[in-house]
Amino acid sequence: MAGNEQRQARPPFARATLHSQIAEELRTMIVDGKLAPGQKIPEKELCEAFDISRTPLREALKVLATEGLVELLPQRGARVSVITEAERQELFPIIAALEALAAELACRNMTDAELAELKGLHRQMVAAYDRRDNLEYARLNRKIHLSIFEAARNGALQMLYSNMELRIRNIRHTVRQSDEDWARAVQDHEKILSALEARDEGLCAKVLRDHVMRTADAVRDALSVAGLATSGGT
Repeated sequence: MAGNEQRQARPPFARATLHSQIAEELRTMIVDGKLAPGQKIPEKELCEAFDISRTPLREALKVLATEGLVELLPQRGARVSVITEAERQELFPIIAALEALAAELACRNMTDAELAELKGLHRQMVAAYDRRDNLEYARLNRKIHLSIFEAARNGALQMLYSNMELRIRNIRHTVRQSDEDWARAVQDHEKILSALEARDEGLCAKVLRDHVMRTADAVRDALSVAGLATSGGT
């Protein structure tokens, strides 16, 4: 990391909430894939980049550990958590069910303006797909899914989804799929848009549920290839 450049670009953190701000910064880095699943947290480099001591960094890591994003290693620092096969099997069906319900509600409640904005996001996502920009595609992909939850007009559902999705977000939205799976994912999004436009609740729910479960299979395959899949705890 270019510690000097980051210290110049980032304003100093407020001391009173230092560990909370560091936790948020690290959370974003994990979700965006800048810290990859299974990667050891580079504490020295991060302290230099953030211009902080080890104490607030380690307090921040404890916060992330309670969220399941980081695993604390006795006498060996910490690393980004890797989803286990058991967790994959448990979490993705729940996420799929929540997204299916959001799809049904969005079909009822989404405004024409929101649908037009969603179409614009989809066009940007397809452009990222065409140039094989995986990170930009992932960012827009997640934004589309969140927009559907916002259009559902159900705060409790949205909060439940946010809590559940945090555990798998860094893997779900940044996993590198095969060319065939990636093309199928883009096609799924086109079907989701068509169903939303037609206000077809049943079809939209089914397409989204199937889409999420195919993502679960892609995650399984990607972690297996990378040698990160585990059957027990992280």
